[in-house]
Amino acid sequence: MHVVYVDQVLAGNLLLNYVLLRTAGRLGQVAAARGRLLLAAALGSIYSLLWFMPGFHQLFSLPVKVVFSLATILVAFGPLPVRRFLACYCFFFLASFALGGMWLGFVYFLSATPGYSHGADHPFTVIDLYYWPGLFLALLALLGGGRAMAWLVRTRLHRGCLRVPLVVELNGRRVEARALVDTGNSLRDPLTGHPVVVMEYNALKEALPAGVRELFEQEGGLDSSDLLAALSATSLAPRFRLIPFRSLGRERGLLVGIRPDRVEVKDHNHRKAYNRVVVGIYRRPLDHHGGYQALIPPDLMSA
Repeated sequence: MHVVYVDQVLAGNLLLNYVLLRTAGRLGQVAAARGRLLLAAALGSIYSLLWFMPGFHQLFSLPVKVVFSLATILVAFGPLPVRRFLACYCFFFLASFALGGMWLGFVYFLSATPGYSHGADHPFTVIDLYYWPGLFLALLALLGGGRAMAWLVRTRLHRGCLRVPLVVELNGRRVEARALVDTGNSLRDPLTGHPVVVMEYNALKEALPAGVRELFEQEGGLDSSDLLAALSATSLAPRFRLIPFRSLGRERGLLVGIRPDRVEVKDHNHRKAYNRVVVGIYRRPLDHHGGYQALIPPDLMSA
């Protein structure tokens, strides 16, 4: 008889599920609160524990597994557009297969007993002995692979491979800027769901009326909520909105956005025009070296 330790099952699956969900969110370019990730990971951990309890095996049929995994992704990231939701779902399983394979490989690599032919209890004994060391090494390998991918992306960015010309038309005026296709930009307007192009104020200001520029340039500066309230008295009031964000050097914040007449992006000698876009106005430089003045979400380029 093999003994199963409840604390090991719960703790191990909680850690695994959290890492897998976080990986799926990053690959799917979806931001999620840590609390939601932990809640979804805890639900998955409890579900895994039911496998070892009598009378619950019917909950592990293929249809139930599919429904439960969909619910887990919904708890962690939802609600999302269907395509983005399915992307997170697929990335979750891809990461699961990768991490699970690495973990099992490390467990048997660390085992002093070679082969798999030492009796029915042998695999369980090996896993008991090397569960946490194998998991630790698998997580290190996943983290190392992720950092390597991030390094490759940064290398491409520094070479300018993902920088494109950007034109914003607003109120009959046009401004041009150099934009970076930012894989970390998944911002959306909460009212319309439209993607957000983040742009430096200095790059956009020539398209703004004088009264709007005065509000942005007030000495000491207004916070985003007060600024939006002041902008509500201007001629462009219906175009302004507040956009929550979790990047750009801050854990949580609000960005004032404006709906332009049109945005143009030049990609491989072809110009693409969009009108279902919001421009988030960032009041500090995005790149201290001046290499770009705007951030474009990648799904805008593939639209």
